[in-house]
Amino acid sequence: MDWDAKFLSLFAIVVYVVVMFAIEFPVIGIILLGSVIVFSIWLFYVLVIDKEQEKKEEIIRESEKKELKYEEELLEELTEELEAIIKKEMKVIATAYRKSVTSNSFGKKNYDKFIPELLEFLEDNYNIFKELEEYHDVDAGSLTIENEDSINFLISLIEEDIEKLNLDSEYSDDMDPFDYEHYCASEFNKTGWEAKATQGSSDQGVDVKATKGGIVLVAQCKKFAKPVGNKAVQEVVAGMKYYESNKGVVIAPNGFTNSAEKLAEANNIKLIHHNEIKDL
Repeated sequence: MDWDAKFLSLFAIVVYVVVMFAIEFPVIGIILLGSVIVFSIWLFYVLVIDKEQEKKEEIIRESEKKELKYEEELLEELTEELEAIIKKEMKVIATAYRKSVTSNSFGKKNYDKFIPELLEFLEDNYNIFKELEEYHDVDAGSLTIENEDSINFLISLIEEDIEKLNLDSEYSDDMDPFDYEHYCASEFNKTGWEAKATQGSSDQGVDVKATKGGIVLVAQCKKFAKPVGNKAVQEVVAGMKYYESNKGVVIAPNGFTNSAEKLAEANNIKLIHHNEIKDL
């Protein structure tokens, strides 16, 4: 016998005693009977109504747990889907990243232009949420990739893949200027330098900054179809002062003009082909 049954049995005995007492002593009995009626109403609320409310609340809690678990599963699928898309479109995304992400003089990156363009690209080319809704027959409206955590995850994933791409990259005549800058930075990194492409509006005429030991090197990387002229040398000279560098280099695949060579010699700037980075 559970506690509810025991309590009801005891209550029935109490009611019986009160009724008998009321027959013997009517006035006191009426008062006691009224008290029993009030107590009965309270007891009914506790044993029936309150328990029903508890059951409803438990059902709601279980439902919320299931919804939360299901949303976590959808988010996991969304993450996997985004990873697959980024790997598939890495070259396109990497080019957009290099053209639109800028860095200030202290290396802090600005993604204000890149993030909206990335989200627009994903929305225009991949119906991620629609596919999730159709596959699971649910409304995925509560899911979004436009929150800070999702954005940070995407940026982290993209930058990891770009770094791998840079390490594995090989020179190609089809490279655009942005790719060439990153290619040169990766070549420095392969030979013991700590280098990165500045890719910023405030780069002060420097495409790559590299350090090794006590050397601070700045470089202009010019992917021209013809020999590079004086301007690149002048930009490196200015960049050396700005970055307090002690070594300046201009890198190009197709040589330099005579005037550029003379200006470089006068300012102690090295003019090299990218294959010569390993010799610096």
